[in-house]
Amino acid sequence: MGRRNGVVRESGELVQIDMLPGFEDEQPAKKPVRYSWRGRHVNVSKEMGAAVWRKDSGYDRNDRDVLGFYIFNSGEKAARLEMTFDQIGQELGMNPRAVSKSVKKLHAGGFLLEAGTMAKVTLYRLNGRFGYDGPAEEQVKAVADMRHPVIPAPEPEPAKSRPSKEVK
Repeated sequence: MGRRNGVVRESGELVQIDMLPGFEDEQPAKKPVRYSWRGRHVNVSKEMGAAVWRKDSGYDRNDRDVLGFYIFNSGEKAARLEMTFDQIGQELGMNPRAVSKSVKKLHAGGFLLEAGTMAKVTLYRLNGRFGYDGPAEEQVKAVADMRHPVIPAPEPEPAKSRPSKEVK
């Protein structure tokens, strides 16, 4: 039996009523529905994706490969991808320097966001405004303070030069 609050209309008094089985208002919560196809699914902005893949976007084939890699290998919600550029390069058949260059360009464009470090390696995650692995309601909350991705691609900042070694 369930209990329910009620009001005596004549006096306005609040009372609790014992409900008979079958008359309770509470419905069992629905279990979240997940696609039953193989693996998880990601919500991706088709408009931004199409713009990135256009030849005048400022993003090249390597950039698109790296972006696709982040889309399909990132964890749930806005989880960071815990892989080095060397590991990503091995998966994609790319030089780690090319991966680094693409990640920097995608970061400058707002498609990838910094997500902390592991040892001395900076890790990145997919910007939830472009792609998100989770319910739409959670995506809206997650992107509240995320910047918007930019197309065409901005020029990434040049790499800092290494200090010269002094010969003694």
